Amino acid sequence: MKIFFGLLIFALSCGKCAAQEDTSFNFATGRLIGKEQDQKLYDLWYQGEIRAVHAPDSAFLYAQRGIMLAKKLKFQEGEANYLLTLAKVFMNIGNYSKALETAFQSLAILEKLNIQSEISINLYFIGQIFNLQGDYRQSLLYNFRAKTIAEALGAKQTLVKILGNTGLAYEKLNQLDSALSYARQSYQLCDTLRDKFVIAAASNLVGEVSRVSGELSEAMRFYRLSILYSRKVSDDLTTSEATLGIAKVFEKKNDADSCLYYAKQSFRIGKSGGFVPQVLNACTFLSDYYRVKGDFDSAYLYQQLGIAAKDSIFSLQKIMQFQNISFSEQMRQQEIKDAEIRYRNKISIYVLVGVVAAILFVAIILWRGNRQKQKANILLNKQKAEIEFQKTKAENALDDLKSAQAQLIQSEKMASLGELTAGIAHEMQNPLNFVNNFSEINKELLAGLKEEINKGNIADLGEITDDLIINEEKIIQHGRRASAIVKGMLQHSRRSTGKKEQTDINALADEYFRLAFHGFRAKDSSFKATMQTDFDHHIGKISLVPEDIGRVLLNLYNNAFYAVNEKRKNFRGEYEPTVFVSTKTADNKIFITVKDNGTGIPQNIQDKVFQPFFTTKPTGQGTGLGLSLSYDIIKAHGGKIKMTTTAGENTIFTIELPWAKVPGAD
Repeated sequence: MKIFFGLLIFALSCGKCAAQEDTSFNFATGRLIGKEQDQKLYDLWYQGEIRAVHAPDSAFLYAQRGIMLAKKLKFQEGEANYLLTLAKVFMNIGNYSKALETAFQSLAILEKLNIQSEISINLYFIGQIFNLQGDYRQSLLYNFRAKTIAEALGAKQTLVKILGNTGLAYEKLNQLDSALSYARQSYQLCDTLRDKFVIAAASNLVGEVSRVSGELSEAMRFYRLSILYSRKVSDDLTTSEATLGIAKVFEKKNDADSCLYYAKQSFRIGKSGGFVPQVLNACTFLSDYYRVKGDFDSAYLYQQLGIAAKDSIFSLQKIMQFQNISFSEQMRQQEIKDAEIRYRNKISIYVLVGVVAAILFVAIILWRGNRQKQKANILLNKQKAEIEFQKTKAENALDDLKSAQAQLIQSEKMASLGELTAGIAHEMQNPLNFVNNFSEINKELLAGLKEEINKGNIADLGEITDDLIINEEKIIQHGRRASAIVKGMLQHSRRSTGKKEQTDINALADEYFRLAFHGFRAKDSSFKATMQTDFDHHIGKISLVPEDIGRVLLNLYNNAFYAVNEKRKNFRGEYEPTVFVSTKTADNKIFITVKDNGTGIPQNIQDKVFQPFFTTKPTGQGTGLGLSLSYDIIKAHGGKIKMTTTAGENTIFTIELPWAKVPGAD
């Protein structure tokens, strides 16, 4: 019930000043509706709006009449606004399902007409209804949609209501920081508008959220501010609501006298103003309060008063259900009459069209004989020109597509090259360190050799020379290692020619495995993972494009390291990140498997992983092209790439390639 009144306050208090900015009707639409009809439409809508809370049965009748008149005049904007008024009436008596149904009918008309200002109001109202139903997530969804439109239009008064409704939803979700933030935004915005109705409602909302958050002094200040402004404009509903809020503050402070005083004052104001739901709210509070205090007579009294209020609301629902059935029958009869009129008009039009068509048919036959040959020639020339134009256009589009595809592949290649840079730097550093260290040692050995020669000590020269030879062999070995790394880097960065070479797949898989690991550690020094391999050494060399297959392996390794690292960050308990790579042969095929024990891939997106531009990584950390290009590369090699995964446990990618062993390659 608390949420109900918070929403109701915003709906009514902000609605009183709607004519200043967010008018529900625009009668200057240029439609052929006379001034008398304009006034009648407006009067029906206004009477329905002001009676929506005090006299919902009367408001219901006014809204029905407005819908009938708008339909008769084919004034769709007016029909949408009367439907929204009708939805407000349903909401105020607690028939939320009917309120939603009617509000969505109104929204459908407004979206068809593309009236953004009224769409924003309608979306906000639908958010109110979801709030009352307790579906606060759905309420936030519609409020955010309404907020986007209102901000774009600069509709401040609508925005005040939306911010307030959003704050109420966050309050019920117990996200009190967000609730208080939106409530204060609403208050600050309405304070700039200087509208006392809106300030009163917004102040009450801030007070309510502050009370729930435990900020009792802040809550009391805003409740009193709400009462001050609501009394200035005779807004008894807001006054009653804020007064009950003060009673709840005093209840938390264990001030029984003040609590009862303000709760009974809220009850009296609600009763005198005819706010039946607010009376029910106050009765519920007083009944519970007296029951806790052990005053069962008073608790029973207010319980009975609350039951009477509920019965009043229930009676209104029954009356309006009957009225709605009657209204539906009236609409059906009106539609039958309209259909009969449309049918007679169609018959008249068909007869007239038939006569005119017969005359035109004879005239066209005579005219067509003279013009047919000329038109055929002109059409033929146009078709020929159009064919040439479309052909040229298609060729240009094909060229652009090929160019874009080449650029896309090169971009992904350079992206993967960036991933390799750190790993290559680490790999290069090791052999370079060995070269530098052994060079320093050789320098010292040569100095010693020279000294021994000068001394004439021939016996030690052999031992020094042997050390020099061993060191030089190690320098050569590590120099070749650095050369191989540079060669591999150049092969990866160069534009692929698509030429297949005899390649040791085990060496290629192991090389990129280590480079990918070191590259990942360069980005995150805290990263650790167990690297396991199981290579079938009977495979030998196979024919493939090494830079392309290397790019595929690099992409799979990077994804695996990323998955285990993400799980490591979020995992509570013992967890050892592990990435496993294996090769094997079976049925004249080679199978390369990359497995990790990382986060896995959720079931709902597994079918999308090979789609271009699809990625689960945060913005800026993934292009969404790696697996798509990998799929194309493996397919071009006559193979397949498959994925199996269990969300939260592991992911396995298996590459299948045709195998034709090179003789003597072992």
